[in-house]
Amino acid sequence: MTFHGTADVVAAHPSDVRDGEVPFDFGEIFFSRTDDRGVIQAGNAVFRRVSGYEGSRLIGAPHRIVRHPLMPKAAFHLLWERLKAGRATGVYVCNRALDGRAYCVFAVVVPVGEGFLSVRIKPGTAMFDRVRAVYAELLAAEAQGATPAEGAADLMLRLKAAGFPGYDSFQAQALAAELAHRAERAGFPAPALAPAVNSARAADRIAASIAPVRDMLRKALHIAINLRIVAGHLGSNGRALGAIADNYASLSRDLSGWIEHQSAAGAFAGIAGAAGENLFLKAATGLLDEMAETFARDAEAGLGDPAAERERLSAAAAIYRGRAQECNERAARMALDLEAQLAQMRHRINALDAIRMQCRVEGAATAGAGGELDHIVAQLDRFQDEMGGRLTEIMSHGRDIQEAAAATDARLVPRPVAHALRI
Repeated sequence: MTFHGTADVVAAHPSDVRDGEVPFDFGEIFFSRTDDRGVIQAGNAVFRRVSGYEGSRLIGAPHRIVRHPLMPKAAFHLLWERLKAGRATGVYVCNRALDGRAYCVFAVVVPVGEGFLSVRIKPGTAMFDRVRAVYAELLAAEAQGATPAEGAADLMLRLKAAGFPGYDSFQAQALAAELAHRAERAGFPAPALAPAVNSARAADRIAASIAPVRDMLRKALHIAINLRIVAGHLGSNGRALGAIADNYASLSRDLSGWIEHQSAAGAFAGIAGAAGENLFLKAATGLLDEMAETFARDAEAGLGDPAAERERLSAAAAIYRGRAQECNERAARMALDLEAQLAQMRHRINALDAIRMQCRVEGAATAGAGGELDHIVAQLDRFQDEMGGRLTEIMSHGRDIQEAAAATDARLVPRPVAHALRI
């Protein structure tokens, strides 16, 4: 199941209202606040009107009162696992109004104090359609006995297959796309998210580049093994080639070990996570600010004390705005560190290049090497070119992250690599 692609993400939904759904505008925004068990404590007029419930029915009721039976439990399992870990989370949700009609939202839920705040907007991108299709498949699996935890794991695998390193990346890209679409449909100014979007996409590309690099290094080890076999066939005449093969294999294993160590430590996924969380929180705080302003000018009272809810929303926006800045700084630092380490990795690749040239010279001087050695040298040539291109590409993405971070924080101006870390 494909989730995204530039054209798909920004494509408009063909209609504002599907058959059997409650109509509401792209410019509207929902709000509700619950305690830590999901019991509704407050809400706004939009939530009350679209859900169809009187305030007396909503206050004190569990939020699942509006849960649609066609929503898979897996989505809520993932949501609650993240919320219990203190993580702000975005999720597509189809709810059910009192009269049985559906209304779909992209919900941003943030932990605050002893409970949670949620602001929700109308989704309209093609990504939303794809998620609905995936939800239908997860729901069918649950009907066959799949547990919510199994469904959540399945959803994460689908997201990874679609190009998202983790849920932070998915929810960030989804919310940014929905906000851009919403601004266009409602006539709002587009949110100023371009640097954060660029950073998140560059971080995703870094994460996506690691598997091909790992595969290339495995191939390099096979090349070294084949070279050692050729050297063995040459007997005493192949000793120099055997030493070259051993050196090439040793350096290739060192590079593979560095990749595996960085992967196990979460370095590559960590950059994507930090950049994705930065984008998501920047977008989410914009919605929290908007909701606070809407409370201030909304003539129709919501549920609870409007002044108190405005204060909670503003306080939450300030907290998560600070966390977004921390994520922005962390992504920039990690990208700078990665650049330094990749510079050292390129140095090691250059050492492989020198070994390749020794192989070429020794092969020319060794009688009986023949076309088999020429074929191996050609493989080495291709490996060096492809690996050099991959590393240049990854370093470029890292610089994009640093530049995007600097676009929103002058303290994070990209610096030249002053040193190279050991690998």
